[in-house]
Amino acid sequence: MKKNQFNQEGVQLWLQQLYNSTVENQMMEQNLILNSLLSWAISRFEFAEDQIAYIESLPADFKQNLAQEIAFTINNQLDITLDKKTDAETTSTLARDSVKVSEYEASKSQSATDEAATSTLTDEVITRGCEGHLTIRIYYKLI
Repeated sequence: MKKNQFNQEGVQLWLQQLYNSTVENQMMEQNLILNSLLSWAISRFEFAEDQIAYIESLPADFKQNLAQEIAFTINNQLDITLDKKTDAETTSTLARDSVKVSEYEASKSQSATDEAATSTLTDEVITRGCEGHLTIRIYYKLI
């Protein structure tokens, strides 16, 4: 896969390429993410040096939890939103007096639909699905 910009459009391009690939490729992607979120991110998206340093500085448990959420999202072919506050004027004025904050919000629900093919229980068809969305937010907070 080619590197994409680290913005919402880049994330959507990456997801589109991934979801159009084979199940094996999607499983390999999940393993890469779970093994090292930073290495995976650097191989898939274009980052500045300070962005890489920021990812490295995140707590290990936060990175591992985020990696698990991304892998779950891929496994169920759900959508990911990257919510980056990139207003140049705000960013340049807040850089010294603020701290960068990252958080994620995952919403997941599983649904089960039973359809009786005939009147006997042995012929019953069960369809299960998963719905959800992963939002990753990176923003500046005044300190």
